Amino acid sequence: YEVIGVDVNDPVIKDEKCKYIKDDVRNLNEKDLKDIDYIIHLAFITNIPHSIQNPIKTTDDNIQMTVGLLDKAEKANCKKFVFSSTASLYANNPLPWTEDMPIFPGEPYSWQKYSCELLCRMWSERYSLATCTLRLYQVYGENQRQDTAISKFIKSKKENTPITLTETTAQSSFRSARRDFIYVKDCADAFVAATKSSKAINGEVFNIGTGKMTTVEDVAKTIGGEITFIPKRSFEVEAHQADMTKTYNSLDWKHKVEILPWLKNFLTEN
Repeated sequence: YEVIGVDVNDPVIKDEKCKYIKDDVRNLNEKDLKDIDYIIHLAFITNIPHSIQNPIKTTDDNIQMTVGLLDKAEKANCKKFVFSSTASLYANNPLPWTEDMPIFPGEPYSWQKYSCELLCRMWSERYSLATCTLRLYQVYGENQRQDTAISKFIKSKKENTPITLTETTAQSSFRSARRDFIYVKDCADAFVAATKSSKAINGEVFNIGTGKMTTVEDVAKTIGGEITFIPKRSFEVEAHQADMTKTYNSLDWKHKVEILPWLKNFLTEN
């Protein structure tokens, strides 16, 4: 593959096989997308608390950006548009979560993601652009954003300060939240599989997780150090877990990496 990455930031990793363009994806035009076979749309204003504090601005940014890219992709005759969405929009559905469950976005970020999922589906139906959506679960890996839980935990360990976890309600049998953690390179393979799949062309949605849950407390204990608990925030669910049946039946993909062994190895090397 000849890969072109577009980002407002400098690349974290430089690879001669990948060309990087430092720019806002909203500045791309139809000419820029000429001869591009596949677009994997990862750009988004993320961070749920930030979206809660800035609902109008993040809605303008995220939805306008996505509809603009869809329009340019269709006019440039791209083969497929793959959108990166989030499992957070399942909210409090019973576990494990299946792609056909009702959607209950409890904050602007998840609602914006779901709105863009619908845009992709509509673009396939109305404009014949092949699209699909991957709903990512708890992504982890090298070079994580500094506002992610694992990055914060590792920083606390290095600074010899307590790792702070949010506590579940009294009704839960686990003190900390449980998450379906999915490794970033497994996610990358999933996006490649989605571009190839003939079952992912009409706005279909697929879970990208492991189907397994790990407690956040176990992650913190693996990192080590003192642990303290604070009350759960209103937008947080206590557990999420992917039902992977549809994904395994439609994409030639399955995760390879487990969170705790990877984390132990990562901490040893860093």
